[in-house]
Amino acid sequence: MTNKTEHIIDDDRLQGVLIDSGSIQARIETLAQEIKDAYVGEKSVYLMGVLKGASIFVSDLIRALRSVGMRGLHLDFVRASTYQSGMKGTGEKTRKVKISGMTCDNVEGCSILLVDDILDQGFTLSALKDHFLNELKAKSVKTCVFLEKKLESPSPEVLELRKHFKADFRGFEVKDRWVVGYGLDVGEEF
Repeated sequence: MTNKTEHIIDDDRLQGVLIDSGSIQARIETLAQEIKDAYVGEKSVYLMGVLKGASIFVSDLIRALRSVGMRGLHLDFVRASTYQSGMKGTGEKTRKVKISGMTCDNVEGCSILLVDDILDQGFTLSALKDHFLNELKAKSVKTCVFLEKKLESPSPEVLELRKHFKADFRGFEVKDRWVVGYGLDVGEEF
């Protein structure tokens, strides 16, 4: 992904533009209205961006939410690491998710919208949702992802996880391949 479809891709590992900037912006505007509608009656919602990948998406999303008239928004971040500098392996059954650092002090009793760049196997967002609900005692936790991968050959464990864990809001569904740009990286590159 890139900000301009005419952007020259100068790395032979990249195949091309998957989603152009106009489509991204239009979808974020639609997502903002969907999210606002889902939180009718809530006085306060914490958008919790998952670092680093969601930083650009959550920034655009909170501006769009304000634009559609949603109030009581708080922007915070949490760092979660699943792949570290590695990549997803074929047939993985599980992955350890390291949750480290949050920029706010207390979310007990709060409504949380976890915002991440991509829902792949589901390990990261599932662990974060459990963490916010069970350990930090949030009132509610919904999830919003920029991309959701349509997995081709997940392990039975991942298939089971994804059967029970769904993103509440998603920008786009993409094929099961590596994507970069708009905050998404591979081992901190791109």
